[in-house]
Amino acid sequence: MQYGAKREDIILPPVSGKALPVYRGEVLRIIQVEGGQCVDFNAFNLHDYKEYMSTSNTRRAHGFRVKKGDLIWSVHSRDRPMFSILEMSDSCVTDLLGGRCKASRHYSERFTPDAYGIHTNCQDTISVCIGEYGLTPDDVHDSFNIWMNTQWDSAGRTSTVSNSGRKGDYVDLLALFDTLSVPLTCGGADSNNFFYKPIQIQVFEASAETQAIVEAYERKYGPRQRTLQHFTVKEIRSERELQRDPNYVPEFVNFPMKTRRIAVELSEEQYTALQELKKHLVGKEEGECLRTAFFLWYDRTRRKVPLRSMLRLS
Repeated sequence: MQYGAKREDIILPPVSGKALPVYRGEVLRIIQVEGGQCVDFNAFNLHDYKEYMSTSNTRRAHGFRVKKGDLIWSVHSRDRPMFSILEMSDSCVTDLLGGRCKASRHYSERFTPDAYGIHTNCQDTISVCIGEYGLTPDDVHDSFNIWMNTQWDSAGRTSTVSNSGRKGDYVDLLALFDTLSVPLTCGGADSNNFFYKPIQIQVFEASAETQAIVEAYERKYGPRQRTLQHFTVKEIRSERELQRDPNYVPEFVNFPMKTRRIAVELSEEQYTALQELKKHLVGKEEGECLRTAFFLWYDRTRRKVPLRSMLRLS
């Protein structure tokens, strides 16, 4: 694929990062300089910082490990793709579970406020980067962890194993709208093979090909995007203390809910199948089983949701 001209080329030393605009249609390339270095990534809408990258929304769409061809999504309240992963080296194992490391993690019960500034950590590194744009440590959110090999067990406990990143490997992120992108070298020792290395970041201007991709995603997802016009409360608070608005009236979606009974005529074969389903849905009435069967069919045939993600039948 043809990108535009290279307009940024920066080496980030160990335990540092950079907040920089990456505009609609531009490509941010993140490169392993020596190999074995985890990269934490935050991102914001450049024109409205309350819209920011959401690891949970991305995880909902693509699972724990995003890959080439997947999208990085903004926060649930806006719910639109921020980046498309155009390229990703085979060595790159990604993680949407780890959040980001913080100073207190490295000291456990011996931690005191004076320990801030002693141990490298991603929370503080991101805070320093976004401070250039007037954002605070409270604006840091969970990171998209690139080249971070996180494992988990049946109890949900996580651990980090050896970083598989190789010298020269890279990831290309296509910005689908104007962003403030924040890549940084991770400050957690275990995710970097216990030695910190630099990373390289490059930004390529938009090309006809990248613009076409952006426009295709806008046509596909634009109608579902929520903006400030959909919000009842639009202003960002300036006071830290929360106070109740006595004039506020909640307006819930589709509330109060209305229901009606629908008579469904089943053939003998369909009724037999319903009884079979009822064996797997213990304690459910026939009407509940029929409703479940309908929505399982609808999700599989219309929404293309795998059956195993909705209901596991033995």
